[in-house]
Amino acid sequence: MLGWFLRHKVLFLSIPTALVVLSMVIWLGFSSVFEFVGRGFNAVGLNIQSTQVWSAADQAFPGLGEEFMPPLDEGSFLLMPTTMPHVGVEQAKEYMQIDRHARVSSIPEVEMVVGKMGRTESALDPAPTSMFENVITYKSEFKTDEHGRRIRYRVDDNGEFVRNEQGNLIPDSGGKYYRQWRDQIESPDDIWEEIVSATNIPGLTSAPKLQPIETRQIMLQSGMRAPMGIKVKGQDLQAIEDFGIATGRADASRSSGVKPASVFADRIVGKPYLEIEVDREEIARYGLSMQKVQQYIEVALGGIGLTKTVEGRERYAVRVRYARERRDDPVEISKTCWCPLPAESADSAGTDSPRFTYRQGPQAIKSEDTFLIGYAYF
Repeated sequence: MLGWFLRHKVLFLSIPTALVVLSMVIWLGFSSVFEFVGRGFNAVGLNIQSTQVWSAADQAFPGLGEEFMPPLDEGSFLLMPTTMPHVGVEQAKEYMQIDRHARVSSIPEVEMVVGKMGRTESALDPAPTSMFENVITYKSEFKTDEHGRRIRYRVDDNGEFVRNEQGNLIPDSGGKYYRQWRDQIESPDDIWEEIVSATNIPGLTSAPKLQPIETRQIMLQSGMRAPMGIKVKGQDLQAIEDFGIATGRADASRSSGVKPASVFADRIVGKPYLEIEVDREEIARYGLSMQKVQQYIEVALGGIGLTKTVEGRERYAVRVRYARERRDDPVEISKTCWCPLPAESADSAGTDSPRFTYRQGPQAIKSEDTFLIGYAYF
């Protein structure tokens, strides 16, 4: 055998050579690999690039381009709508639990809906309270077993499915597959359109069609939660927001391939903040330092972890702060005695309480290449 290969070296080496050429054609495309052949024939006055054979080969092997990821049917969608940054926690919960989950779950093709509001206690999840993530799992087109294989069920002479006394379908190897989708639903795209129509809620934006795994890949590639968008960089957050909104509106009205309902620009500035301004001269009269006052404010409103409880392998922090009724109302907050005075200080009856003001600020500050950044999603 070895002797035959040595005597026919050219024939033997032509096999790996053909595989290498075929790989290059699949990767770069037929026209790119054999472009020198076309130029050579053009030099002698023969234009083979316009022939039917060349066109068929170019159409069969267009090349993979810079990125190759075939669309996969994950069996679920990832719906990520957003609302305005000044939305309260209760309103956000209503959007999440009542409106969106109730409406999406009412679609017959939807099997399960799981959602998340805001962020987890992780540095890897910068989602604000105004952003929702809903994983929507839809049913397969036909009933399947635990291995994903379609199951046939018994039918009568009229083609109707037969059910037992409990109302369940009866498996039958000679029967028909049971279709779980409605007649007007022909593909997962139709299910997505039903979801978008059901979740058209005032105050919430729409979202591009994405799947969970696909979304993570897009986020790693583009740095944003959409396959297409515009990054707006600058030095002023308000200017970045205004330019992003104007750009999103212009693209939605002029671009034919962009759905206006899914266009959304980041609302950067607009989160309400309660600022507490302490009079430094006033607290200095009573022997208080700014650090001491801020420490009591932190404990009263935000809470501070004093210790931890150990329950098996789990650890839970014990936090101490004021009761909810004393910290959820700005009027009650302004009446609260923030810091106890030293025993040797005078009576505090005539002291001025801190000033409380509402201001709008950014809900999250993002940066890239030393610039502040905002996004307009399509």
